[in-house]
Amino acid sequence: MRSIHQLLQDFLDRSANDYTQSLAYRLVLGTVFFILCMLILSADFFPEKIALQVGQVSDSDVIAPRTVSYVDLAKTKKLEMEVLASVANVYDLDVAAMTKAEESMGQIFKAAQLVAADKNTLSTEQKQERLQAELSVSLPQSVVNELAVMDAPTLAKTEEYTRTLLRKYLQRGIRDDDLDIARRQVVIETEELELSKTVETVIAGVAQTLLRPTFILNVRETDKRKQAALANIEPVRETVKKGYVLVRRGDVVTVEQIQVMQEMGLYAGRFNELRVLGLGVFVLTMSGIFLCYLKRFSPHVFQNDAKLLLLTLILLLTVMLGKAAYYYSAFAAPVAAGALLTAILVNTRAGIMMAVVLVAFFGVIVENDMRAIVTILAGSLTGIYSVSKMTHGYSLTRTGIMIAVVHFLVIGSLGLIEQLPHMQLFQQIVIGLVNGITVAVITTGLLPYLEHAFNITTTIKLLNFARPNHPLLQRLMMDAPGTYHHSVLVGNLAETAAGSIGADPIIVRVGAYYHDIGKIKRPYFFIENQVGAENPHDKIAPSLSTLIVTSHIRDGEELCREYQIPAVIVDIVRQHHGTMLVSYFYNRAAETERSECIIEADFRYEGPCPQSKEAALVMLADACEAAVRSINKPNVNRIEAMVRRVIKERLHDGQLDECNLTLRDLKIIGDVYIRLLSGMFHNRIEYPEALKELERKKGKNGNNYKQLPAREDSGSCSGNNSENGTCKNS
Repeated sequence: MRSIHQLLQDFLDRSANDYTQSLAYRLVLGTVFFILCMLILSADFFPEKIALQVGQVSDSDVIAPRTVSYVDLAKTKKLEMEVLASVANVYDLDVAAMTKAEESMGQIFKAAQLVAADKNTLSTEQKQERLQAELSVSLPQSVVNELAVMDAPTLAKTEEYTRTLLRKYLQRGIRDDDLDIARRQVVIETEELELSKTVETVIAGVAQTLLRPTFILNVRETDKRKQAALANIEPVRETVKKGYVLVRRGDVVTVEQIQVMQEMGLYAGRFNELRVLGLGVFVLTMSGIFLCYLKRFSPHVFQNDAKLLLLTLILLLTVMLGKAAYYYSAFAAPVAAGALLTAILVNTRAGIMMAVVLVAFFGVIVENDMRAIVTILAGSLTGIYSVSKMTHGYSLTRTGIMIAVVHFLVIGSLGLIEQLPHMQLFQQIVIGLVNGITVAVITTGLLPYLEHAFNITTTIKLLNFARPNHPLLQRLMMDAPGTYHHSVLVGNLAETAAGSIGADPIIVRVGAYYHDIGKIKRPYFFIENQVGAENPHDKIAPSLSTLIVTSHIRDGEELCREYQIPAVIVDIVRQHHGTMLVSYFYNRAAETERSECIIEADFRYEGPCPQSKEAALVMLADACEAAVRSINKPNVNRIEAMVRRVIKERLHDGQLDECNLTLRDLKIIGDVYIRLLSGMFHNRIEYPEALKELERKKGKNGNNYKQLPAREDSGSCSGNNSENGTCKNS
C-alpha cells in the first residue's frame, strides 16, 4: 500500500502540472476552505437548548457564552409611556361655547318668567309641567321644581347670580377632563353665596347643566407631537458581559431573564441566521483580500496551487488551535505559529498577510476582545520580523522568546490602561509568556512535516546541507580536494554579492558548494585535482574530452538526487554552465580535424541557462574565480579586466537572458568579485636572497617545487568557455 506521503506528493505534483491556473481546482479548494472555516468559527453559534419557563425554578446556572448588547423591550416600553405622558394635549378654543351657554341660560329663565307671570290659577304640578315643556335644555327635576315656584324678582336675582358664575368658569376655560371638577366647584361656590336653599339649588343646577368644555382636544396635532417625541427616543440597550450569570441555580426565572436568553440565542436553542450570514460574508471578504494581496505582491505564490493548498492548511490548522486554546484563555492562542510557518515556508509578505487574516478570524472567536487581538497581532509580526532578519539561519527558540517579551509588554501595558486587578493581570501575563514559547514549539514541530509533504526547502534545511560533515561534501573533499577548495571560494564570492542584489545568500552559498559535485566521478579529468599528474586529455580526442567535461553536470544531478539534495540546489548544478561553448576543445578539434565536419552544438553544455539570480551568481563566480586563478602575476588591473571580460562574454552569449539580473546588478556583482578576488590572488612578496639560496639547495637535493598549472576552469587560454588539461573558462 502506498504511503500517505506518496499520495500527497503525487497530488501536489499533479496539481502543479495539470491543475495550474485551473479554475475548477481553485473553486473546489476555496469551497472546502470556506465550509471548514465556517464550521470552526461558528461552533459557538449553535447554543445549547435551554427550555426554562417564567416562574420555574432553575436547576443550574445559566452563564452568558459571549458579550451581547440587546434592546430591553420592557424598559423601552416604559420609557415610551413616560414620554407620551409628558407630551401635553393640544386644545382648540371653542369661541361659541360661552355664547351658546348664555343663550341657553336666558331661555331657561325666560320660560320661568312666563310661568311666573301667568295669571291663570295653576297648581304647582301644572306649573312644573308647563315649565318642563317650555325648556329647550334638559334640567334636573329638582331644579325644574324650584324654578316653577319662584316669583319674578327672585328669578331675576337668581338669573344674575347664575350668569356671573357661568361666565366666570367659561371665561377661565374648561377642558374635557376638567369638566367634572368645574361642576363640583360650582356647587361649592354657590353654597358660599349664603342664599336660600331654593336659589342655591337653581343656580348650581343650571350652571352645572350649562357648563361645557371651551377647549376642544385636537387629536391630530396631539398625536403628531407624541409621534415626534417617540421618534426621538433611543431604545434602552442593555449589555451582558461574557461569563455573567444570567440565571443562578435556585432562582425563579423572570420575564427579563427569558428575554436576555432569547437575545443570546440560548432560549430553546434558537439559531441566529443573521450571525451566520455576517460570518460568511466576513470570511469571504478576508479570503478575497488575501488572494488579491498575493496576486499583486506575490504572484508566484498565487499561481502555485501547491502553495495555495499549503496556505489553506496552515490557516485552518491555526484557527483550530486558536479556537481550542481560547476555551482556556484568549491570550493562550498560538495564532502566531501560522504566521511564522507562512513566513518560513512561503515568504515574508505572505506571512504578514497571513497574520492579518488569522488575527481577523481570531477576533470573531474572542468576540472582538481588542486586548487579545492586539496582543496576538503584535506577537505574530514580531515572529515574522525575527525569522526574516536572520539571513544566515534563524533560531525558533530566540523567536519564541522575542514573542513572549512582546506579549509581556502588550498585555501588561493594556492591562494597566484598563486598570485590571493585579492578580488577573499577572495571570494573563504568565499565559502570554507561555504562549510565546508554545508558538516556537508548535512551529518547530510542524515545520519538518510541512517541508517534507510540500517539498519545500527552508533556510534551516539548506544550512544542514552546507555543513562540511555532510556525506556528499565529505566525498568531494576526499576525492576532489581541488574542486572542494574552488567551490568554497565560489561560495564566498557569490554569497557576498547576493546580499547586494537581493538574492538569497543561503541558496547561493549551498549551490556553490555543490555546483561541481559531479566531478567526484572523474576528478582527475579536471586540472584543479591534477597535482603533478599527467593530463589525461592529452591522450584522447577533443570530442571525448568535451563529453567527459560536460558530463559532470549530469553526474552532479544524479549525485544530488541520490543524496536528496533540495531541488533549488539541483537547479543551480544544472544551470551553472548554461549552454556555454567548451571553446578549448572546440578549437582543438577545428585544428586537428576537418572543420566542416565539426558541429558547434556538440561542444556546448546542455543547459539550461540560469533561471534565477542565484544560479547566475554561481555561474559568474565560478567563471571569474577560475579565470583569475590562471592570470600570471595577478594585480588589481588584470583581475578587474578579466572579471569584466568574463561577465561581458556571458552576457553577450545570452547566458543571462533568462534570469532577472539587470545591468546595474551585473555592475555590482563585478565590483564585489573584483574586490574579493584582488584580496585572494594578490602579488607575493619576493623572497630574500637567503631564502632563494635555501630554495636552490633544496632543488639540488630533489626537493624542487613545481608550479601547478591553471585549473581547467581558468581563463588563461581564451575568454570563452574552454576546458582541457591546462585551461578553461567555466
